[in-house]
Amino acid sequence: MEHIGIDLGAMHCHVVVVSSGGQEQQRDEVATGRLPAWLAGRPPSHVVMETCTQSSAMARAAMVAGHDTRVVPGRLVRLLGVGARGIKTDYRDAEALARASLHNPDLPSVHLRSDRSFHRRELLTARWQLLKARKSIAVSIKSWLRARLVRLTGRASSKAFSEAVRKVALEHPDGLPRPVEMLLETFEHLCEQVDKLDEQIEALTDSDPVCQRLMTVPGVGPQVSLAFSTHLDVHERFGSADELASYLALIPGEATTGGRVVRTGTIKAGPSHLKSLLVQAAWSMWRSRPNDPVVLWARAVADKRGKHIAIIALARKIATVMWSMWKHGRDYDPARASSVRAPKPPTDTRLHMQL
Repeated sequence: MEHIGIDLGAMHCHVVVVSSGGQEQQRDEVATGRLPAWLAGRPPSHVVMETCTQSSAMARAAMVAGHDTRVVPGRLVRLLGVGARGIKTDYRDAEALARASLHNPDLPSVHLRSDRSFHRRELLTARWQLLKARKSIAVSIKSWLRARLVRLTGRASSKAFSEAVRKVALEHPDGLPRPVEMLLETFEHLCEQVDKLDEQIEALTDSDPVCQRLMTVPGVGPQVSLAFSTHLDVHERFGSADELASYLALIPGEATTGGRVVRTGTIKAGPSHLKSLLVQAAWSMWRSRPNDPVVLWARAVADKRGKHIAIIALARKIATVMWSMWKHGRDYDPARASSVRAPKPPTDTRLHMQL
């Protein structure tokens, strides 16, 4: 089989084909939009590319064409010779990927999500971006209020926030300037768009048995269940709960040298959106189910290490419990999630003596 290295670009892609004997067979510059058709016209080969915006769609096109496809993580391509000796050109990068495949056809590859997870992730990403834009506008509006010695309490997560701003602004001598009114209108429009996406997410989770099962966990709603199942795609990706916790970066770091083991803070990696949702689920479970065995376990952690570490540990526990439920096809069972139990109330011995 031939080995095809592809350096992806927004407008054009550079392709180098190397034979199984190591001879360069071809090098082309192909328009990005025409590359799927170019791959379809090639015999089954080993195709290698680097992760980027276009890599997911291009990898699916390569697999449809019958190629053995590898999408190498960006942090590893330097080890394969990309940009070696400070010389980095499109053709040299493509050739380095092709020859790396020649020496090792089983190069490490990122997980290629299914089409269903790909489209669901687009929905979740759009909601995340709208929330970030709404938060940014709310911060600007609150800054404008603080400059006029006005302070609002509560969260800026609905149209009630804009109504409260208009009320206090109209009571101020300066009134409500037109630029701030435009920000409020944009804030309200973003709230409407988020609500529409939430309706789509709820519709998806209502028809998805996996999401329905995951939502039996206290604190886990449509957003958390859909994000969890979408990011993982399939539970078979992970061989154990420890592998999942490491992927989510909900574990402490470690700096071990010379036989001295040092635990550091939580790893700053992993899918940030999913991590934040799991932490929110942990807070919800912490507040709403104080006697749940998992929460009792987390409170014992809080007594020793503090509440912040306990919430991260609870988020990790929720994630691993959901993965186990998905794997074994079970609903949430508090007795399986943790062996910790609430203490029984003491009996009144004097009452028994009187009886």
